[in-house]
Amino acid sequence: PGRLCPPTSAVGGALKEFREVAAQSRELIFYNSRLDGLVRCVEEIGHKTCEVFEDRDDRLIYHSVTLDPPPNASQRSSKIRDTYAVESMGELPIRKMTRKFARNPAVLPDNDIHKICFFVAEGRIRVDMHREPGKLTFKSVTYVNEDGTPRQLPKDGPQPTQAEAQRLLQMQAICREGLQDSYQKTHVELNQRRTEENSIRASRFAQAGRKRDLSALGSREEVLEPSVYDMARENARVDALHVGTEEEKQEETTAKVDILAPYLVDFIDKDTDTVTLDALQAELVAKKCTQDFRKRLTDRAEIIQRRLEDEQDQLRKRRAHMQRRGDSVDK
Repeated sequence: PGRLCPPTSAVGGALKEFREVAAQSRELIFYNSRLDGLVRCVEEIGHKTCEVFEDRDDRLIYHSVTLDPPPNASQRSSKIRDTYAVESMGELPIRKMTRKFARNPAVLPDNDIHKICFFVAEGRIRVDMHREPGKLTFKSVTYVNEDGTPRQLPKDGPQPTQAEAQRLLQMQAICREGLQDSYQKTHVELNQRRTEENSIRASRFAQAGRKRDLSALGSREEVLEPSVYDMARENARVDALHVGTEEEKQEETTAKVDILAPYLVDFIDKDTDTVTLDALQAELVAKKCTQDFRKRLTDRAEIIQRRLEDEQDQLRKRRAHMQRRGDSVDK
């Protein structure tokens, strides 16, 4: 994921992430470096496909197609509708197509198209304009396709000119062609990715001394071997668990050591194996502990003092040696 395709490739490239639920849905996320501006493609297989764009000259930010189930024998004899190709399902009839556009500051909100829906199954077109800043409502116009000519509702109201009607039909054709083109590019992208994954599997199976038929597309349920980064993260996690376990063991061992045990040996009841002290015995144990603690502090202070004197003696010898050589201590 995330590799850039060569400039001559028919695919936009820049694939960043790919998620798929077998026979249900797939999602492709791209880096924002494609010429067509595509950053996200989501497909509910056999139901709906939508794509999100950024930084396009035509201000297109979204388009989608919603599909109907495959027609039965009686429906096939009826009027033929526009279809959309779906992998492993063939051609499915289109129910609705939608396009969304970003705001064009050079045009008034009431004349700037925000969303246009082509209800192919019903023969209707709905155009929603951008709303003005601070307003909740927006202008919306609905058209009915009668004999290939869009008629605005209500029919007794003003009707679109021939140029406007032709523009609506042209936008519908462009939407259908754009969706078909996106499907072809996505299909090529998926085939290229599967081919690369199969090549990786083949090389790794060959290294392991195993043979396998990779002529067919491989199943995505088979997970590739973990990368060095995954292995490093796993090793770091295991090491952290080991360190935590050792610290817990050390704390448990420290907690089991009773520093008062040497002072209570003479007061253990041999029958119950417990220690019971009266006030006088407790005071005696406290004095012994205090005396030993002071002795340990004194011994530690003597050790520190001895080390300090040794360091000072070594320093004096080095200074004397430098003076004999005629060197200046201050320098």
